[in-house]
Amino acid sequence: MNGKKKWVQRKNNPHSPEEGYCLSRTRKKLIWLIWALLMLVIAASLGVSFAIGLDQDRTYWEKTDYITLAVSGSGAVLMALLGLYLAYVAVRDAFFPAKSFLAQSIRNQLPYPDEAPSVEELFAMVDNDLEENARWFGPVGIGREWVLGEGATKIDRIRGIFVIDEIHQYSTQSGTRTRRNMELVLIDDRWQRMQTSFNDPRDLKAAGDFLALVVPDAARGNEAQCSGFYSMNEIRRESFEREFRNKRNRRGSEMFQREVMSAGSQNMILKAGGEVTSRVTNGLVEEYLRRCLEQELESFTLTPNRPIESSGKALRAMNVSAREGVVTLTAELAGAPGEEDMVLIKSVDHQEALAELTAWLRLEAPKLRDWELRRSYGSGVREISSHQHRKSQARLSLIYASGAAENHITFTEEDVRIAAEGIVDGSYQMVDLTHPVGYMWIRVTAGSKADGRCTVEAACPEDTKLGFYITKMPPRKAAEWLMGYPRGEFLPRSPEWKKVKKPK
Repeated sequence: MNGKKKWVQRKNNPHSPEEGYCLSRTRKKLIWLIWALLMLVIAASLGVSFAIGLDQDRTYWEKTDYITLAVSGSGAVLMALLGLYLAYVAVRDAFFPAKSFLAQSIRNQLPYPDEAPSVEELFAMVDNDLEENARWFGPVGIGREWVLGEGATKIDRIRGIFVIDEIHQYSTQSGTRTRRNMELVLIDDRWQRMQTSFNDPRDLKAAGDFLALVVPDAARGNEAQCSGFYSMNEIRRESFEREFRNKRNRRGSEMFQREVMSAGSQNMILKAGGEVTSRVTNGLVEEYLRRCLEQELESFTLTPNRPIESSGKALRAMNVSAREGVVTLTAELAGAPGEEDMVLIKSVDHQEALAELTAWLRLEAPKLRDWELRRSYGSGVREISSHQHRKSQARLSLIYASGAAENHITFTEEDVRIAAEGIVDGSYQMVDLTHPVGYMWIRVTAGSKADGRCTVEAACPEDTKLGFYITKMPPRKAAEWLMGYPRGEFLPRSPEWKKVKKPK
């Protein structure tokens, strides 16, 4: 049965999976050596013509003779350079795959390209996805996460899908000839183009249609629309990206709401931003963990339908976040009413995180020996003030770009950092933070199309009263204020802040 399956794979896939799709693709660049040799032969022929022309007596030469001599000389140089370039690329990609265009295209789409793994691991990410999930359309394979053509494109980065199928006519000495240009052009969120040539128009159309189903919010069109989309200025690009995220968030929110409405009783609830589902599986948790590691998702929380007991402690939720390849697990303790909110924190690698979360889904408590006990940020994890004995007024309110809203009375400093990053990348429309001390309050509202600056409102203690101020600043500076203000690093006392009445 396995042999038959492999035979079907070899029949349907244009490259043998034995050595890997990516490595096979780089090996095939060796054929460019033939074109390189042809270019060098043409360059040599033109060079000979140029040398003969220089040795001739040019006393009776006409203007056309000089033009012919110049064309042969410049053509020889151009063909030689082109031939050498093709030979260089062929040898580089075939024998040094780590430096190949394909490897670089994968590396550039990772969160930290400079810290990317070896070329074997890079190719394995794409190969494994294609081997398990690929649909092939001529030279293009479309998996669950990657599209493999001339280069590799991560599916969730795709912003434009353009099918180019045009016939060009040109005149030669023997008459008029035609050339058909068939290409699939993908433009990602960095506005980088990846184009792949096709030989069959049916494969080209099928690939474009399939990708449109996978990324329904991406722009589509032909060569004219592709040129217009690719040449958009920075303001229009930001507007498109913001609208793209809004559509994707709305669709995701609607899908998860439908799942929640139709789902039966489950042992666990998964929350990620405005998304909620009770259909939690190991595969779903693994997918969300991967998205966190690749900085596609800020964090997610797994909440059981009852607290999980461990070493005399009751754990009511597990929050998962990641940064620079390190996963932070935060277990919330279920304390008695009036008690201080506490959390247990542990930093682990990908494999250990997966093991801990798999056990958590089985309602098995983690071994807490290596976990660090801390006060929740919502109850004063950082000792910024001497007023920690006062009842916490902490609150973190978030409004997503899609319009979905969240309110938290227990949160960590990491949550505030993620909220600040969300202001910069457009994930959040508004972040409202009240610090546990009570008077430390700041609100950041994202800008509009007309004015990209954020509106920042903040409180400032003045004797026995509070003063409230407002100003505008760029998103990155607003994110710095959101992080630094609760620590007392910033206070709204400079001239650009305008005093206002207490906001609602």
